[in-house]
Amino acid sequence: MGYLSAFKNVYKEIQLQKRFNNSFLLPYLDELEKKYDGTFAAEQRQKIVKYYGLFITSFLCSSYKHLYGQTLTDEERKRATLFGILTPVGDDLFDIDKLDVDSIAAITFTPETYTATTFAAHVAKEIQTFLLTHVPHVNEYVQASAYVLYIQAETAKQTNKNISLQDLQRITYTKGAVSVVIYHQCLNEPAGEQMLDALFYIGSLYQLGNDLFDLYKDVRDNIYTLVNTCKDFTAFKQQFLERVRIQNQKIHLLPYDKKRKQEFCIIMNTINARSMVAIDQFARTQQKQGKAIDWWKMERKDMIVDMEKPANFLKWLYYIYKLPALK
Repeated sequence: MGYLSAFKNVYKEIQLQKRFNNSFLLPYLDELEKKYDGTFAAEQRQKIVKYYGLFITSFLCSSYKHLYGQTLTDEERKRATLFGILTPVGDDLFDIDKLDVDSIAAITFTPETYTATTFAAHVAKEIQTFLLTHVPHVNEYVQASAYVLYIQAETAKQTNKNISLQDLQRITYTKGAVSVVIYHQCLNEPAGEQMLDALFYIGSLYQLGNDLFDLYKDVRDNIYTLVNTCKDFTAFKQQFLERVRIQNQKIHLLPYDKKRKQEFCIIMNTINARSMVAIDQFARTQQKQGKAIDWWKMERKDMIVDMEKPANFLKWLYYIYKLPALK
């Protein structure tokens, strides 16, 4: 399998995106703060610059294009980067501004007529107006936006400790899926049905990964997830691996070049490999306790997975090698 060429392509894209961020993203963030007399919180700016505006574009969007035998255009890069601002700002509309669903729907579907009164709302209005005007396939982008809005509202149910397993699975898997789909719909060509099917599994696994590494934050904030309500991490691991296997099958069924599909599968599994390191750690914790873990009684150190530890880094590399072979 093409591990070397896969990671070479990603490295190249990261360097391209870093240069783009220096010339466009950073000045644009400063411009928004000056224009709307507000500030991005330090943690939020860090997320935009280092994760949504760097990792997602260079790792996810460029991988979509490479799978198709294409390269990310400047216009696509700009749209994906702008959506990287919109993602955390959209969270603020719910969590900080406490806007109701109707107001957020107005920003989502008819931003040009919405009267913004907060910094986050002004930023979201400007970016969504641009995207609705410049995304080539606006219907697919709007549909994806509707799914994002729906599942964002549904996540409020995760504050209820009595939430059912079925609801947690539906919310988790759908939230992850719509997140990776909408970035695709920012590109020049929308995802077809077969690609959407593969993206559902890719995104659902990514959301599980987010919840694994956000364990401490979610427990602190009393947000209930499939991770912090898990009773058996050994079974969780097997279920996770089964989803990886199905994801890989979906990828290899796509009607594209075999070598590019292999490289795409490798790249998509790098995050899942990281998740496996966390799952193994939590399984060991449960084994030591001899019972289901009550994370609300655990210390912060028990919930943090330090990927800089040499043992964890080596295990991550091991899973990067092993997971793409699951079929």
